[in-house]
Amino acid sequence: MIKSLRPLLLASLLLPLALPSYAAVINTTLPPKVQQAMKASKLGDDALSLVMLPLNGPGTPTVFNADVSVNPASTMKLITTYAALEMLGPTHQWKTEFFTDGTLSNGVLRGNLYLKGGGDPKLNMEKLWLLMRDLRANGVQQVTGDLVLDRSHFVQPQLPVFNDDGNDDNKPFLVKPDALMVNLKALRFVTRNDDGRILVSVEPPIASIRIDNQVKASASKQCTGDVRYNPVTQADGSVNVTVTGQLGNGCNSQTYLSLLDHPTYAAGAVRA
Repeated sequence: MIKSLRPLLLASLLLPLALPSYAAVINTTLPPKVQQAMKASKLGDDALSLVMLPLNGPGTPTVFNADVSVNPASTMKLITTYAALEMLGPTHQWKTEFFTDGTLSNGVLRGNLYLKGGGDPKLNMEKLWLLMRDLRANGVQQVTGDLVLDRSHFVQPQLPVFNDDGNDDNKPFLVKPDALMVNLKALRFVTRNDDGRILVSVEPPIASIRIDNQVKASASKQCTGDVRYNPVTQADGSVNVTVTGQLGNGCNSQTYLSLLDHPTYAAGAVRA
């Protein structure tokens, strides 16, 4: 027993001798270019935490505010992605399915059509189009009943309201999870000046989105992007989007907004 402890004792005696020499070469200041960039952005030293380690070859580690708690921001996605891979496995595939309680005859489905979401985070318009194509391939040309959305796959906890410090609930990155989230619940608005004719379009073309185009054509050949989108939700749940500003000839402007709740968006996308 005494012999087996001797190597451990020797290692423990050598470790304190090695640590000071390693700690002595750690850099605790930011590179000059980083300092200049932070100063130009009016950011204090407490706004940044980092650890830079050489991956191969000689180098000096840089440690700055490494022991300070900060907002993890998008790096938190690494944790949730790792958990998903562990729980679901790398070959997991989400299912989005159609069901009915009616009968199909001569292309007419007499009954309700149920769309059941399985939590697919990438159910974009292309995938939705393929689902609709498969539905038609199975003989469904017309539905006499209702479109019923089944979003029961997720049982979500009561979470605190997320404060993005911007007071803008229409940003696409603020969209909450949903078992039937279609196209990230994002609307793409595009404004074009085609030889003095101003055109405003929205994709997908959901009927509950109404556009009031007040953009003026400009003779300027510079594309300044001076186009503003002002959405106002109506009592019936529809949204009126007033588009204002000026746009030069041959120019275009686009933005992404999240203006509808999940059921309204999903149903509108299916009907579009």
